[in-house]
Amino acid sequence: MNTTSTLIPEFEKLLREKLQLNNCRLKKRKQENNYEIITPAKDVFLMSWCEFPEINLIYQPVGVRREQTVVYERAIRSHIKFCVSSIQNNS
Repeated sequence: MNTTSTLIPEFEKLLREKLQLNNCRLKKRKQENNYEIITPAKDVFLMSWCEFPEINLIYQPVGVRREQTVVYERAIRSHIKFCVSSIQNNS
C-alpha cells in the first residue's frame, strides 16, 4: 500500500489534469497541504487537509458569488472526489 507521501503527489498531478479540463489552475501555497484553485472567472477556492484524504474546499469571497461560481464549485468537488477515489483504488 502506498504511503501518504506518495499519494499526495499522485493526487496533485491527477487533480491538475482534471482542473485543466475546466480551464482552472491549481496553485500551491507556502503552507504544506494548502492550495488555491482559480477559475477562469477569477473565483478562488482554497483547498487544504490535515489528514489526507479528508479535503476541505472553501470559497474565498473575492467578488460577487455568481451562478457560474456554483457550477465551478460542483465541478471542482467532483474532480477532487474522483482523484481521491482513483488513487485509493490504485494503492
